[in-house]
Amino acid sequence: MSDVRVNPPSVRQFGSNAQDLFGQIRASLDSLVNDVVTVDYYGPNAIDFKTKSGQLATELANALIQDLGRISDAVRTSTTNIAASLGGGPVDIQFNGTPVNPPAVPQGDEAVGANLPALEGLKGTVQGHFSAISENFSTNLSNLQGTDWVGTAKENAVGAVSSFTNGAKGKVDETAQRMQTYIAEQLESINRADK
Repeated sequence: MSDVRVNPPSVRQFGSNAQDLFGQIRASLDSLVNDVVTVDYYGPNAIDFKTKSGQLATELANALIQDLGRISDAVRTSTTNIAASLGGGPVDIQFNGTPVNPPAVPQGDEAVGANLPALEGLKGTVQGHFSAISENFSTNLSNLQGTDWVGTAKENAVGAVSSFTNGAKGKVDETAQRMQTYIAEQLESINRADK
């Protein structure tokens, strides 16, 4: 039989760090949605672009919020089990789980135009959000793996969190690729029309 050990302060510190990381993920998701909808680009094509980009970012945000809930539940379940057998309290990760809604896309007047540097810069802005989100998921998993906790319950928690983390990062990568392609298509269309 292998050792079973838990250091409650180490596990509680993980929970505190996870709450901070989940808050950062939520802030990045909110910023991502806002940034794609408010970029300086206007006219019918811009409204369509902002609406579709906002929906894409919102779908990702809401899917990741569900993943954060699953990660939180996996940690709570495992730490509740160890708390019952070895003492200490379960880790309950609190985060803002309300759905993300895109801000309304400004309809504007009949003017048509684009601030090309702003639209070009949007590629880097959204990639920064995607990278930060993925990094925070990875850091959370690494923090869990680094807790002073040994036993099957930890192995189960790490396995579950690894699965949810990999799924979440896959969604981030897929959405990042789709959004980058969509932005590039808008820029190409604008540049082609401006010749």
